[in-house]
Amino acid sequence: MNNEVIWHGDLDQSLCAFTFDDGPHRYSVELWLDILEQGGAIGTFFFTGEWIDRHPGEARAIIARGHVLAPHSYHHRRMAQLPRDVFFEELKLTELAYQDVTGQPCPAFMRFPYCSFTPENLVWLAEWGYTDVEGEDSGDWAGISAEQIMERIEPRLQNGAIVVQHSNDIALGTPAALKALIRKAYEKNLTPVGIPELLSSLGIKESFRAWKIVIDVPAEIDVPADHWEPASREEDLRRLAYESADWRVPQFTSSYASERDWYEHLRTPLSRGAVMENRELLSVRHFSDSCWGYVRAGVDGDTLVLMDYAAKETQADTLVYLLRWAAQASMRLGCTRIEAGRDIRRMSEMCRQLGWKAELVQDNQAAPLLGIR
Repeated sequence: MNNEVIWHGDLDQSLCAFTFDDGPHRYSVELWLDILEQGGAIGTFFFTGEWIDRHPGEARAIIARGHVLAPHSYHHRRMAQLPRDVFFEELKLTELAYQDVTGQPCPAFMRFPYCSFTPENLVWLAEWGYTDVEGEDSGDWAGISAEQIMERIEPRLQNGAIVVQHSNDIALGTPAALKALIRKAYEKNLTPVGIPELLSSLGIKESFRAWKIVIDVPAEIDVPADHWEPASREEDLRRLAYESADWRVPQFTSSYASERDWYEHLRTPLSRGAVMENRELLSVRHFSDSCWGYVRAGVDGDTLVLMDYAAKETQADTLVYLLRWAAQASMRLGCTRIEAGRDIRRMSEMCRQLGWKAELVQDNQAAPLLGIR
C-alpha cells in the first residue's frame, strides 16, 4: 500500500497540471472549461460528490469535453476530524454519486478538502487503493485577484508542477489567472495535462473503484412485467435507436455524435469480462405507441447481468419496470441473482420498497457493465 502524498509529477518531464477543487453552484463550470480549451490545456476537477449529484449535466460535460473529474469527498468535510467509519462513508458516497451520474467507475485518486489529513488518514486511503494528490496552493480560495494568483504561482510553474486552484463561487479571479498561466506554461515549454498522465510520469498506474447492486431474485413478482418485447428484428432495433437518441440519456450524449453511431452501438454485442451480451434478451418497453425503455443483458452462471439500460422518463419507477422484467427473465433462465451497475442507489431504494433483498458491493469489472465506453 502506498501512503505517499503526491505533491508534483516527474521533475525531469516538461509536464504540469492545472487542477480545480470544489465545484461552483452559482456559476457554470463552463467558465473554467472554455478557458482551458481555448488555451489547449486539460484540467482536472476535484469535485465533491454532493456537487456531482446536484449538477449531473455539468459533471458529464467535464468528461465529455476531455477533462478529468475526480473525488474530493462527498460533503467537503475536514477529513482529519472524521472517525474511520465516517471517513470511508465519505469515499463511498462520492464513488456512488460519480458512478450513477457519469456511468463510469470513480478514479482512485483524490484530494483532501482544506488539505486536511493525518498520517492515519493516508493509511486508510491506501486500504482502498487511493492516491492522494495535493500540489501548489494558489491561494485563490480567499477570492484574491488574478494578478495575485499569478504572482504566487508563476515562479512555481516548473516541471511536474500541480497547480491547486478552485472552481467555485469565490475564486472568481481564477479564470483570468488561468488564461495567463496556461500561456506562461507554454512559454516555459510545459505541457498542461490531466492528473492521470502526471501520475503516469511517476510510474503510478491509473486505477478505479466501482460498485454494483446484487439482487436476490424474488420467489414471485408483485405485478407482471408488462409492455416488454424482444427487439428481434432489424426494424425494431432501428426504431429503438432513433427514438432513444431523443431521450438524451448519458449513454448516447456522452459518447456518440449521431443517431447512426448510436444505432451501430446498439447492434454491437456488449461484453463484460467473460460475460457476453445475450442478444435474445435485448428487450424494449413499448407504451403509448412508442419506445419507453430498453435493456441489454447477459448471463454469468446463476446471475442475470444487466449490462445497459435506459428509459425515456427519469422517474425511479422506470427502474421498477426494469426490475420486474429482470426477475421474470431470471426465473425463465434459472438465474437466482440479478446484477446492475447504473443508477444503483435508486434501484436499491426501489428494491427496498418492493421487499426484495439487495446489496451494494464493490465491482472489480465495472467499466463494461456501465454501458458507456
